Amino acid sequence: MSIEKITEKILSEAQGYADNAVAEARKQEAEIIAKAQADAEKILLNVQNKIKAESEKVFSRRNSLAQLETRKMLLKAKQDAVNECFERAVAEVHNMDEEKYIEFLADTLSDIGVKCGEVLFNAKDAEAVGEKVVVLANEKGNNFCLSSKTINASGGFKVVAGKVEITATIESIIEDIKEEITPDVVKALFE
Repeated sequence: MSIEKITEKILSEAQGYADNAVAEARKQEAEIIAKAQADAEKILLNVQNKIKAESEKVFSRRNSLAQLETRKMLLKAKQDAVNECFERAVAEVHNMDEEKYIEFLADTLSDIGVKCGEVLFNAKDAEAVGEKVVVLANEKGNNFCLSSKTINASGGFKVVAGKVEITATIESIIEDIKEEITPDVVKALFE
């Protein structure tokens, strides 16, 4: 065998080993790339699922908050409407014609729970209707007298009978019945 043939044979074998090594390397490369792509897809899918789940939680929380805020706003609007009704009731009493106002106050005075005492009005009512209210209440078997003192109220009166003081201002009368009639007002307004 000549040197050329030996060299050729060595080169041929070396080329075969090199080709096999390259083929094996390419095969391993393809396997590594396929595994990396599969892992990346799994990671991406996992991240997408977490993002979706978290976004659904955030949406649910924000939706719940929005519903809560809506309920609070609706409740406030209803409370405002109920309060407006009671404010109108106070205004209605203040806007009664004088004769009805005198009758209303005299009836209230007669039903106050005492039969005698000093009756205090605000300055305006004391001058305009005080004496008439006391006279009308006394015609029903009471013994009240008009006080020269006045109270700070928009209407109504206060009775002082010894150590007992009974307040029957328009605001206090409405406030006393407010709890009792609020369900009826709500029912009339919102049903």
